[in-house]
Amino acid sequence: MRKIGLLFFVFLFLLGSSTRAQLPELINDAAFRSDAQTAVDSIYNFKFQAADKQLRPWQEQYPDHPLWDLMDGIKLWWQVLSDLEDPSNDEQFFNLMKRVDYKASQLLRRQRSHADALIIKAVSNGYIGRQYANRSEWISSVNQARKAMSAYEYLLELKPDLADLKLAEGMKLYYSAHLPEAYPIVKTVSWFLPEGDKEEGLKLMKVASEEAIFARAEATYFLGNINYNYEHNYETALRHFRSLYETYPNNNYYVRYYVRVLYRMKKYETALNVISESLQRWEQNSLAFESVLREELLTWKGRMLTKENKKDEALSSLRLAFEAGFDLPATQNRSYHVISGFLLGKLLHENNSRVESKKVLTHVAACKAEPEYREAAQKLMDNS
Repeated sequence: MRKIGLLFFVFLFLLGSSTRAQLPELINDAAFRSDAQTAVDSIYNFKFQAADKQLRPWQEQYPDHPLWDLMDGIKLWWQVLSDLEDPSNDEQFFNLMKRVDYKASQLLRRQRSHADALIIKAVSNGYIGRQYANRSEWISSVNQARKAMSAYEYLLELKPDLADLKLAEGMKLYYSAHLPEAYPIVKTVSWFLPEGDKEEGLKLMKVASEEAIFARAEATYFLGNINYNYEHNYETALRHFRSLYETYPNNNYYVRYYVRVLYRMKKYETALNVISESLQRWEQNSLAFESVLREELLTWKGRMLTKENKKDEALSSLRLAFEAGFDLPATQNRSYHVISGFLLGKLLHENNSRVESKKVLTHVAACKAEPEYREAAQKLMDNS
């Protein structure tokens, strides 16, 4: 009798342990969704400590949840994306996001339909695939995209109305229609793609940009990118990038895209004001990646001043942009170092500063990035 009582006690203990091991689906908690959205916005605005503070009560309550590792991965993602010319953080980023995927998979082994874990798998593998694509490792990128889509499709069955899923669904619909049009070779295998619908895809991405928790900013970015690069709807693209710039003024990646669109639309006065405002903010607040920002924004500034025939100011801006590249890693692989150097050398050549021009152009021609500009630099020297 005592043995039966002991076994019954052990059974209750194990049952209680099993119950405690269950993690709730935080995505179903309205208070968590509000805090998570605020924290994600803080991360995208490079206010990482504010994000940690916002989510700390949740992390203390559920320390084993894989979400906290995902948040660390997203922070590291912004270090990677802020300077894609520097691959030094790649290995750490891949390892961290793969660990996030592993922890989410462990949670799914215990709770097969756990919505948070499925979201985390989709997001972490999506980031990994995107970075592999940035490094032109296409097979690895596709494999990670498949893992992300597998989690996404299962989650879609469970929670079809989740706003974060609208981004993936919208991109799938848009690109399934766009790719066969843009790349004729894709038409031969277009049967392999799901049926596409550009308009519906853009509508779904817009819903995500307004309502999603984790994917809101990403949806806005892709709306801007698609309208800029593929639809050539520059006013719409400008609206999306302006929104990102105003919402996340400390995000150096978004301000750079905003300036590119302004340049494309010849809105030079606005662009120059944005450049001045951004560089002042970075310098005053000692924000991360100031040199990367200076390298690109001062290159655009020099280009615009050249077009406005303000050559002395353009020379000063381009010289500062070119010199910024020497303070950054992988100098010879930096696109804006080569571009600013070529434009600087060309202006010096036109001003008959031939000795300095040759020195700059010789350096540019020996770099590894931007072959078109390197060839132009060599040609300019050969013809002078």
